[in-house]
Amino acid sequence: MDPKTRIQTALKHQQPDRVPLALWGGPYGLVDPLYFDLLKLLDLGDPLPPIREGHTVNHMDDRLLEALGVDTRLLWPGASPTSPTQPAGDDDLIYDDFGQPWKRTFPYYSATDGLLKNAKSIAEIDSRVDWPDVNDPRWMAGVAERAASLKDSGYFVIGRMVVSHGPYQMACDLRSMENFMMDMMIEPEFAGALLDRVTDTIIGLTRNYLEAAGPVMDMIELPGDDYAANDNLIFSPRLFGQMIRPRLERIIAAVREVRPDIAIMLHSDGAIAKLVPEFIEMGIDVVHPLEPVSGMDPAQVKCDYGDRISFLGGVDISHAMPGTPEDVRADVDRCLRDLAPGGGYILAPCNHLQADVTAENVVELYRYAQAKGIY
Repeated sequence: MDPKTRIQTALKHQQPDRVPLALWGGPYGLVDPLYFDLLKLLDLGDPLPPIREGHTVNHMDDRLLEALGVDTRLLWPGASPTSPTQPAGDDDLIYDDFGQPWKRTFPYYSATDGLLKNAKSIAEIDSRVDWPDVNDPRWMAGVAERAASLKDSGYFVIGRMVVSHGPYQMACDLRSMENFMMDMMIEPEFAGALLDRVTDTIIGLTRNYLEAAGPVMDMIELPGDDYAANDNLIFSPRLFGQMIRPRLERIIAAVREVRPDIAIMLHSDGAIAKLVPEFIEMGIDVVHPLEPVSGMDPAQVKCDYGDRISFLGGVDISHAMPGTPEDVRADVDRCLRDLAPGGGYILAPCNHLQADVTAENVVELYRYAQAKGIY
């Protein structure tokens, strides 16, 4: 099978020739130092220019994806309003296009106290935040050209998320997590207004992205939204259903209006098993990452829901990938055993591969998965 057919078959919950492989999506990429190490190890030449700034996962290189046997290729927005790219005269402080300050917490930038941390009224949601113009052409710069280059390539084309965080997490960035968690319980009108404003922005960017890419994009990533820790959800399914789900459903409806046929992926870390039935009802096609965490058994989630939703990810980046080659192979074996039967699975890292992972282990991950993932 060619790569596109391989993944399309898996997403139909059928077994392709082998388990498909993915890398470098919005939540499962390579930090820049690891990318540079892989270029040296595989003798692929100089790094390509970065696709963005203000992050530590800034590159996209089809040469590396080809060398690793990856079945996906990526589209990416020309820029993102949540990227911290506007210096503040302080090497450790930088602003995004919402006016949100970010602080360097090596090697990442993290949102500092939110713009709305001390807000007292709904009116301040607009007065304090510089909500970006979703029609600014810089957000979609280069998308149509990249899409044209991938047309008829035979690869499964994934659109990286238009912003890093979904409605819940972006609201936490702007309001602070502690405040927003309380808002959802005791100030639901304020919380809902903030969620709606964030959702409107995501919808506008996403519509323009889909239209710029045309029919080339096979799957789109929704902005990542983490609803769980390692052992359980961080709020109840009831609260998710009241506050978060309606906003996600609005985004999904907007996607389907432009591209009824496209696959939709949601990234949500941690022990999310209790929400998987809701994801299915909402029309999510693929969930990333299905982590092997203490509060969730990926094999059981696959058993319970694997005929109705597909999974991307699974590979443990916290223990297996920084370990020995034997650890990497053992984790691939686990993923293939627990998640691959019957299709509906694309093997990939559970999150970005960090600088504590060796280039040799990345090569081992993909070469071993290719050899052992044959159905």
